[in-house]
Amino acid sequence: MTDLDRLRAAADSVRAATEALDTARAARDKLIRDVRQSTTHTVPEIADAAGVSQATVKTVIRGLR
Repeated sequence: MTDLDRLRAAADSVRAATEALDTARAARDKLIRDVRQSTTHTVPEIADAAGVSQATVKTVIRGLR
């Protein structure tokens, strides 16, 4: 395998990881919205449970992400 082939393989690996990360973030964001709409949990509680900042939770709840 040449260096160029290894580079292509690495690029494919990065693309796959990026897609998996995007999918996981979308699922997490949906759960953040669901929890906020269906419970009385506060933004700090949701942020702590999701492992994200309060700003991220507010962004997701507002539909900006």
